[in-house]
Amino acid sequence: MPAIQVVLFDLGGTLIHYDQPPENAIDVLNARALRAFLAAAVKTGGKVADPELAVRAVGRMAAALEAKAKRTHYANTAEDIIREGLEAVNIRLSARAWDAGLAAYYATISAAAKPVAGHPREVLARLVEQGRGLGLVSNTSWSPAMHDADLERFGLLEFLPVRVYSSTFGMEKPHPSIYRHALDRLDVAPAEAVFIGDKLDVDIAGPQKIGMRAVLLASPYRTEVDEAIVPDAWIETIDALPDVLEAWDRILETPVIAHT
Repeated sequence: MPAIQVVLFDLGGTLIHYDQPPENAIDVLNARALRAFLAAAVKTGGKVADPELAVRAVGRMAAALEAKAKRTHYANTAEDIIREGLEAVNIRLSARAWDAGLAAYYATISAAAKPVAGHPREVLARLVEQGRGLGLVSNTSWSPAMHDADLERFGLLEFLPVRVYSSTFGMEKPHPSIYRHALDRLDVAPAEAVFIGDKLDVDIAGPQKIGMRAVLLASPYRTEVDEAIVPDAWIETIDALPDVLEAWDRILETPVIAHT
């Protein structure tokens, strides 16, 4: 059994790209998906007098709830954000219109998704061959069903039996409970696990605070600098991860010889 028994992955920016500035920056993608939501809702009988007003209202609601989440770490769902934003401008949809809109919303987001650079499927397969358990911990307001479908489409789902999404767990990274929940499901201690992600605060500092190692994956869309947060390792692409872990295994498995 390897010294590093479990690898926990972030999702967006680590296994799959959703946020892809500028064409598919999160705000742009959400607005496009909301327009698809409203068009589908109207097509099935929903009443939306001013779609652009509705898009702006949902955008304001999303910004307000995101700011609250940064303070409290309580997670939001896209469904709640959309519903509350629409209600703020007096739009209430039938169940049929809501379901049609939500399907169009998620179809739009999923269509923009693409796997990260390198060979993520081959990397996950190699980690499993090394005897490691794998899991995923993601901050997302979007549906776990959409994310699972995207992971399956890119051949990744089968390697990730434990998946913790903040939208259903109720708390966001970097709250310790969300990492611990995944570790408990995989039955390992923090010292036996490593986290890999592309954001310093939630993917590096958060896991390190509970005793995990953390690997920063370079992002093609942004550069983060924070001298107070130091990853245990930094990799250019996900393909480098197995070699990093094997090197740590050798170090951790080397017996310490006491000198008297």
